[in-house]
Amino acid sequence: MKQLNIITIIIIIISAFINAQSDNFDHSIFDKLLRENVSDDGLVDYQAFEANRSFDQYINKIAAADLTEMEKADKLAFLINAYNALTIKNVLNNFPIDSPMDVEGFFKEKKFIVAGIELTLDELEYNHILPIDKVLPHFGLVCAAASCPKLIREAYNGKSVLTRLEKNAKIFLNDETKNYLDRESKTLYLSEIFKWFRKYFEEKYGTLLETAKQFINSDDKIFLDKNKVEIKFITYNWQLNSQ
Repeated sequence: MKQLNIITIIIIIISAFINAQSDNFDHSIFDKLLRENVSDDGLVDYQAFEANRSFDQYINKIAAADLTEMEKADKLAFLINAYNALTIKNVLNNFPIDSPMDVEGFFKEKKFIVAGIELTLDELEYNHILPIDKVLPHFGLVCAAASCPKLIREAYNGKSVLTRLEKNAKIFLNDETKNYLDRESKTLYLSEIFKWFRKYFEEKYGTLLETAKQFINSDDKIFLDKNKVEIKFITYNWQLNSQ
């Protein structure tokens, strides 16, 4: 009996160790900040982020992180959180602004440290996030603009990152301020995100129309199945996503 108890204890310890290794970066600081300073509509209280010292602590944790033993899903969650946090930091570094486009080189020149590597936001996205998944991260990366997918009020984690991104995609496709179907003119208006990253969506789903069908509501999907529609793109609104 004692031997059985010892074996059970060993199994519990090993399981705990494996679980710890599967998500070996603590995002609780960012999670708390998002819950407290982002609205249900995804609008950000930038000044509250600036006033909270723990935000800089999280930025420093991103810089010092070690990704070598991190599982794929955990790495994806980490990198998306890093992108969103550093985008907020980039806004604060240049505050006050009306749009990220007001800052020269906001995405292509301003650099930050991520896991010991100096990167721009574009380098973080194109060289580190999209090689993991070329489609779903587009519904989680928030570039501080009104037309972006909304910033959710929680940090991503490896256990649920893909499920959460799929949920984001459905919310985004059914948000008529960003994508909508005009049945009268038989026109599907899509965010310019689908234009900019068209090749990735088409590689996975074949066409942009089929991409939309993956996430759009059932009534609109039925209409798209039964009718030939034209696709047009909605001009991106780069106004800052601030409260």
